Amino acid sequence: MSADDTAQAKTHRTAAPAISGRPILWRIGDGTPPDRAHVALVPGADTPLLPVDLPPRLRGIARDQVGRRMLAEQLSVPADRTEMRPVLRKGAPWTRALVADAARLRDWRSQLSGQCTGLFPDFAALPCAPGVWTFEAEGGQIRARLGPEDGFAAEPDIAAALLLDAAADGKPGAILRLGDAEPVLDTALDTLGVPVFGDAAALNAAGHAGFLKWSEAVRSLDLMAPPGADFDRLRTRIRGWAAPAVLAVLALAIWLGSVALDTRRAERRAAMARADAEALVRAHFIPSGPILDMRAQVSGALAEAQGAAAPPVADPLVLFQTAAPFLAGGGAALQTVSYRADTGLIVAVDLADFAALEALIADLRGAGFAVEDLDSGARQSGGVSARLRLLKAEA
Repeated sequence: MSADDTAQAKTHRTAAPAISGRPILWRIGDGTPPDRAHVALVPGADTPLLPVDLPPRLRGIARDQVGRRMLAEQLSVPADRTEMRPVLRKGAPWTRALVADAARLRDWRSQLSGQCTGLFPDFAALPCAPGVWTFEAEGGQIRARLGPEDGFAAEPDIAAALLLDAAADGKPGAILRLGDAEPVLDTALDTLGVPVFGDAAALNAAGHAGFLKWSEAVRSLDLMAPPGADFDRLRTRIRGWAAPAVLAVLALAIWLGSVALDTRRAERRAAMARADAEALVRAHFIPSGPILDMRAQVSGALAEAQGAAAPPVADPLVLFQTAAPFLAGGGAALQTVSYRADTGLIVAVDLADFAALEALIADLRGAGFAVEDLDSGARQSGGVSARLRLLKAEA
């Protein structure tokens, strides 16, 4: 910017640029509030935005309580006489807070009408853009906006000191200067060596980003509701959920209890049915010994019974006499022998393993038998059981 442009900016101030979404503004005590939706402004000098140095790990209600006590100690006033509103940052613990006298805030809130949607410090209404500081002089007061989370309102001498103190931590890319001429402020701005613009058009033409929307610029600066209002609403909501939640838990407990009861009943019925079945098997099929596979053992007992009931004939005896040396030797243990005209000679043997079974079948076939393996399998006690059909091989 040229020297002529700078001089013109210092002598001809324009109105604040329009901010997207900004509602109607009304200063408390400045006549009757509007009869439509608006926000109220209070003196920023009475609601300072102060830094709070707290451990990053301290969060939630504990952080609010510790911060309130720390600010009360710094201001040398009782904690119950001040109200603190943390300025929240997305994804990070807050480090600044709005502080005001509690009695004065109650008085301001009592003057709000039903059309009021928010209560803000007057410096919050200044336009806010990334990398841009905004200053406005009006009525002997300086209002400043140093970003979405920083700002102040003070007399010119104090404002100049606060300006230089903030610049020590980092200067902005540009300054938007609005309002009346104020030599003390303008002198302090000149010392920064930062371009000063008198209107938004020149600021945008210089390549600086546009102003934040109203909702983005005033986030966490609303003083309309007391700090405990959010917790009160949450407490009320939780109480409203309490009865349905208790009923839901009771219903779930009752359902789980009924499922457990039905399961126990089914287990008892199954145990009784198995006991009855074992009693029948003991009485009619397997009077002694363990019952490991009820179905297989009953089938074997039936087969044995049928074989024992078959009348002896000459040919079966000859077949058995021929096969006996193989069935009783070589590690084979003969268990049962039966004969039926439609099935032939059937023997049940126990052997050490399947290799022994294969060897037995090979020996029987070598002795002139046609051998059919009807049923073979491993025993739980070890070894192999097999049922073989023996027929005289045709010549």
